[in-house]
Amino acid sequence: MNSIKKKVAAGLLTASFALVAGSMVTAAEYPAKPIMAIIPFPAGGGTDLMGRAAAKEMSELFGHNVVVDNRAGGAGTVGLGAIARARNDGYTIGIVPAAPLVNQPHMRDTPYDLDSFEYICKLFFSPQTIAIAPNSRFNSLDELVEYARENPGELTYGSPGPGTLMHIATEQFLQLAGIEIEHLPFTGEGPAATALMGGHIDMLMGTTGVMVEREFNAVVVFSEEPVDSLPDVPTGLSLGYDMVSSWWGGVIAPAGIPEEAKARLVEGCEYAVASESYQRTIERLGALVRFRGPDDLRTLVHEEHETSGPIIKAVLDGAGD
Repeated sequence: MNSIKKKVAAGLLTASFALVAGSMVTAAEYPAKPIMAIIPFPAGGGTDLMGRAAAKEMSELFGHNVVVDNRAGGAGTVGLGAIARARNDGYTIGIVPAAPLVNQPHMRDTPYDLDSFEYICKLFFSPQTIAIAPNSRFNSLDELVEYARENPGELTYGSPGPGTLMHIATEQFLQLAGIEIEHLPFTGEGPAATALMGGHIDMLMGTTGVMVEREFNAVVVFSEEPVDSLPDVPTGLSLGYDMVSSWWGGVIAPAGIPEEAKARLVEGCEYAVASESYQRTIERLGALVRFRGPDDLRTLVHEEHETSGPIIKAVLDGAGD
C-alpha cells in the first residue's frame, strides 16, 4: 500500500510540475497566436485610424497579427460590452476612445462598469474640430452661426452617437454660440463623415485626423494653440468661444488577464508610440501621442468619469430647452 501511495503521490507531483511548466511556457510565449483588437466604432473614424496604426506596430513586435474587429453600435457600448464579456486570456483587447467609458454610464445602463476592464495604455489625443459640408453655403464658422441664429433648428449636425465626446462637445459649443442645430446621430465618426461629404448634414464635430484624411473644410479647432496639420484653421478661443475640447483613447482588456499578458501588451504600446511609422501616422492625422501606462490610465478614466457626469447633465438639459 505504501508503495502504491508513493507512486500516486509521485504521479500527482509530476502532473503538478507539468501544469506549472506548461503555464510558464504559455506565459513566456505570449502571444502565441493572433490577438483580436475590438474597435467599438465603424471603419474610417478617428478611433479606427489610430487603432489600426497601433495594431500594425504591435503586430510587428509580437510576431503575430493584432487583428482589428469593428463592433459598432450604442455609441461604443456594444463594442465595450463585447470586450468586457470576452475571455480574459489576453487574446482579446480593445482599442477604444474615452467616451464609452467615461460618458455612457451616466446616460444609460451599460453592460459593463469601470471595473470590467484592465487598463493597458493611453495611446492618442486629438483636438476636436468643426467642419462644414463641401459646397456649403457657408465659408466660415461666423457665417454658419449667424444663419443658425436667424433660422433655429433648420441646420443639422452629425455625431458618432448620443453621449460621444463629439456629441457632448457640439452641444457645449451650441450653447456658447446661442444657436439651435438639429442632432442626427450615426453609428460612428466614419458614417457621420460620409454624411457630411454627401451634404446630408451641415456640420460635424470630429477629430483632426478625419478632417485631414478627408480634406474637409474645417472652420474651427478647439485647442489652446493652432494645430500644425490645420494651420489656417482658427482656434475657438481666438473666435471668442471659451472652450477647449479633445478626443483621446487607448488600449483596454477584459479584467483579470494574466499579468504576463498585461505586461507584454504594455510593451506593445510602448513599442508602437516609439516607432517612427506610428508617429508619422499620428502627426499626419493631426493627432498627438499621449502615452500613459496602466495606473495612470485607470486614474484618468475614473477622474474623467467623476467629472463628466455633471457636465453631461448640464449640456443635455440645455440641449432640451
